[in-house]
Amino acid sequence: MIYLWGGLLNIPQVLGGLIFIRTVEGLVILLTVFFTLAVAGQIHKRTPFSRGIGICHLPWLVMLPWLISRITSFEQPPIQGYWMIYVAIVVSISVIFDVNDVFRYVRGSKTFNWSNKS
Repeated sequence: MIYLWGGLLNIPQVLGGLIFIRTVEGLVILLTVFFTLAVAGQIHKRTPFSRGIGICHLPWLVMLPWLISRITSFEQPPIQGYWMIYVAIVVSISVIFDVNDVFRYVRGSKTFNWSNKS
């Protein structure tokens, strides 16, 4: 399930970012997803399956309100607008999970239950 969610979260951001790279929204989303994936990889390398991995998505807390303002304030071609809405929805869902995971990490639940690590 985690791999499905990771794919639904990241692949459309990368593909759309590449397709719309000449727009400010496409470039910002693409750079943000690359940055978060790089940070997530480093966290996972040091502490596999750590709930602390949610920290890597901190840039989304800045990008998300900006993205929503771009969606509501500027006219985009329909396909780009749908992509931006998709990104905003999946990033919002992920941020909710991340806040919960980081809170649980701080409270002592360091790894995910499904990771087989205690």
